[in-house]
Amino acid sequence: MPKILTLCLITAATLAPFTAYAEDFYVGADIAPGGNLTFTNPVNGKSAKSDGKTALKLYSGFAITDYLAIEGGFSQSGTTTFDKAALGLTQSPTFKMRSLYLAGRFTHKFNDDWSVFAKAGFARTRFTAFNGVSERDSLSSTKPLLGLGVAYNVSKAVALTLELEHIGRTRKSGLDVKQDALHLGVKVGF
Repeated sequence: MPKILTLCLITAATLAPFTAYAEDFYVGADIAPGGNLTFTNPVNGKSAKSDGKTALKLYSGFAITDYLAIEGGFSQSGTTTFDKAALGLTQSPTFKMRSLYLAGRFTHKFNDDWSVFAKAGFARTRFTAFNGVSERDSLSSTKPLLGLGVAYNVSKAVALTLELEHIGRTRKSGLDVKQDALHLGVKVGF
C-alpha cells in the first residue's frame, strides 16, 4: 500500500473520534474513467494508445460556512499497460498517476435536495513510468485545480456528486498529460 494512502488512513482513524464535535466535517469518495493515453517510444518514434485505468479519489473537508469549505484529498489511477509489439519493445511499458490536492469549495444550495459547487486550489501529481525491463522514472508537477459539480442529497448527511475536474496539462521531459476527468461519487457529512 502506498505510504501516502497509509498516512491518509491513519489520519482519518485518528480524527474519527472528533467528528462528533465537528458537525461541518465531511468525507467523500469518487471514481473517474482513466481516459485515453498515448505512449511514444523515444528511440524509434512508434506510438501506442491505451485506455487509462479508473482513478479513485478520497477526500475530506470542513465547512467554514454554509457556502465555503476547505477540502483536501488523494487520488490514484490504476496502472496502464501499453502494447510492446506496437512500440517495438521487448517488454510492455506501464504508467501510473497519484495526486494530492488542497482547495476551497464554494457551494450554492437551490433547495434541500440540490446544490452546485465549484472548487479552486492546487494539486501535486506524481507520474510514474516503467519501461518493463529495468528503468523506472517518476516526475512531479504542481498545477492549479478547478472543479465544477452538482450534488443531490439522498439524506441530510449523504449526497451523490457529479464533478468535472481540471488539473491542467503537464509537459515535461517527454511527458504530455492533460488531466480532465468527470467524477461520480458520494459525500458523507457528520
